[in-house]
Amino acid sequence: MNNFYKLTTGHPVKCICIFLLLTIIFSFGTTKLETKNSFDGELPEDDFINIDINRVKEVFEERSLIMIGIESDDLFTTEGLSSIISLTESVKEIPYVFKDEVKSLATVDNLSERDWGLQSNGFLDELPDSALEWKQLKNDINKNDIVNGTLISADGKFATIVAPLDNDFIGGEVYAAAKRIKENYQGKETIHISGAPILVEDVQLGISKDSKKFIGIAIFLVFIGFYICFRSVIGVLFPLIMVVASIIWTMGMMGYLGLNITVVSNVLPVIMIAVASSYGIHFMNTYFKLTKSYDSQKELVTATLDKIGLPILITGITSSLGSLSLLVFNIHSLKEFGFIGAIGFLFATIICLFLMPALCMIFGKLNASYSDNEILKKITLSYSVLVLNHRKKFIIGYLALIPVCIWFAKGIEVGDDYVKFFPKHHDGRIAAENFNHYLGGIRVMDLMVDSKADGGIKDSNFFNQLTTLQQSIEDDKHVGDAISYVDLVSHVNNTMGAKLKSAELNEESIAQYLMLHEMSATPGEVNNFYDETYSKAHMQVFIKSSNPEDHENIQLAIAAKADQLFSGGVSIHFGGDVMHRIALGKYIVSGKIMNILLALFIVLFSTSLIFRSLKKGLFTLTPIVISLIMVFGFMGITGIRLGISTSLLTAMIVGIGIDFSIHYLVSFYRHIGEGLESAVRKTSTGSGQAIAYDAMSNIIGFSVLSISGFLPVQHFGWLLAFSMLLIFVNTLAIFPIMFGLSTMQNDETNELNIEQLKYNLS
Repeated sequence: MNNFYKLTTGHPVKCICIFLLLTIIFSFGTTKLETKNSFDGELPEDDFINIDINRVKEVFEERSLIMIGIESDDLFTTEGLSSIISLTESVKEIPYVFKDEVKSLATVDNLSERDWGLQSNGFLDELPDSALEWKQLKNDINKNDIVNGTLISADGKFATIVAPLDNDFIGGEVYAAAKRIKENYQGKETIHISGAPILVEDVQLGISKDSKKFIGIAIFLVFIGFYICFRSVIGVLFPLIMVVASIIWTMGMMGYLGLNITVVSNVLPVIMIAVASSYGIHFMNTYFKLTKSYDSQKELVTATLDKIGLPILITGITSSLGSLSLLVFNIHSLKEFGFIGAIGFLFATIICLFLMPALCMIFGKLNASYSDNEILKKITLSYSVLVLNHRKKFIIGYLALIPVCIWFAKGIEVGDDYVKFFPKHHDGRIAAENFNHYLGGIRVMDLMVDSKADGGIKDSNFFNQLTTLQQSIEDDKHVGDAISYVDLVSHVNNTMGAKLKSAELNEESIAQYLMLHEMSATPGEVNNFYDETYSKAHMQVFIKSSNPEDHENIQLAIAAKADQLFSGGVSIHFGGDVMHRIALGKYIVSGKIMNILLALFIVLFSTSLIFRSLKKGLFTLTPIVISLIMVFGFMGITGIRLGISTSLLTAMIVGIGIDFSIHYLVSFYRHIGEGLESAVRKTSTGSGQAIAYDAMSNIIGFSVLSISGFLPVQHFGWLLAFSMLLIFVNTLAIFPIMFGLSTMQNDETNELNIEQLKYNLS
């Protein structure tokens, strides 16, 4: 460490030149950053759910769909149907749309029964011009389950145009074209746009807006906070330069590594601001407190590094390792965040210990009145003494509160509700809720039922079993509709006048009905229901709920019913976007447990090694563990979900919270030889004061996330801010309680001083 001190204090100009060069290099990396938020690719390739999804895709090519909804008081008017026709034609002109496969009331053919026989034509080939024709059209729609409730609502107030996209579509172009259609047709009818590509673009636009808002506002607030702390413009600029540089280095490294900005990594700049400002506060706090004790600037900077350098280094390393604990998740975006977060924490540590001393050496002594803040001293001291004098009452309080928090934590809901990513007034959420209300819903679960035999779906037993399964699925209150070739056969059967029950259909009649359907349908429509060999049936389940737990319950119920119905080697496979959400939920739960255990183990191992005592390592961990329990209890009480964004909490709380513990304990161990009460008093007014400013800086910084356009990011921000408050309060309370109740005064007299810490670290 002494060689490092000599470098920063002996060659400050060279240090700053090196810093500027590296900052310029990393700034070029930020130009390579891209915003991308695809919900695909999050699962491991060998995941069994992922394998099942790909298996369904291989047979029934699933394309990304956009849905344009039209809402009116009554679409069964000449004007309403004309709007559907016109809107359908406009949708066909959207880039990358397969024109021949666009589905709406204006494109789908209908096999209907007339007095003179069967008729096959489009629903809207000719618009009705008499009461009888209007009645006939409504009757045809009501009898066709493939259209009724799927392409137009039963009450005639909502219709949709569904358009499949080429696999190589560019989301921005599709989104822009869909928005233009919405603007052009918005009038008497209300136009809604939805579908996964629209949702993804909405999220990406939101990320871009968030990023611009977050950094500027957070830096401004940190600037104000630094000035309140140090009351010196130069004293504010030094740590502010460090904060900005930490962001540039971290985001630049992301660019060079080819990592994208997602909903998860979108919060990284704010986290870097909080982490870097914490290190800056502790450095400047120590520097200003020692200013009057040294005449030589070099001695002053060296003394500052000697006192605070090692705790900052320990904190940076431990925080970085805590971030790496996110690597246990089998979710790619969380792994990437854990990796780049670890690099960012190390960057902030290096910049603090490398840049701050060099700046102080060049600009000479700085004056500030930070150390004269008597009000904050009284608050931290009074609180610590109160806890020390009434530690038994505080223990009873903790023992009563912790079980309650654990109880509520057990009720945390898992998984992201993507419809509720946005606030209630957002167009995307309004559109999704309207599709859920009027039609079957926008969430789709794909089922592939494999008969394992060519022509197997024509078998009457297979047909009857699939019919029973479909009816069972439709009985679920969260299912809006289920469509399969069963509906085709039933529609043709009823239209032919046979009106046979499903149990009365034989292989010959099923084959005949399928052939009649193929004569009027497009190849794309045929392939949507069964494969070329008639061995595999495809069922689409439309779900009104966007709650991942409802999706999983539906999937489990389908699997159980299929096991009960099918035999003889028939297999069922699940696909669709809904299955991605179910799998992510499972990985979030298993990964969160491993993440918590690993993060806590890393901190325990590191601090035990540094302090040469397992007991001291456990002491360091205690306020963090208690704070984590309280945070998860709060999530259970308030109904905040454990999703991809909030899964970051443990690593961030442990990584940032360890800062409070280490700075408190280093100060306490330095003064324990003077007696317990004296050590608590000096620690609470010394490091306790810096920890208080650190906590306030973090709370203000993380609260900036509350202005996000995404509810999960808002929740993440509030939870982190709340966590910082809890860790601050618990740090000042737990340590006096533990030290006061233990008999460690005797064995702590030979305390670990800074020199011992240096030796242990080396």
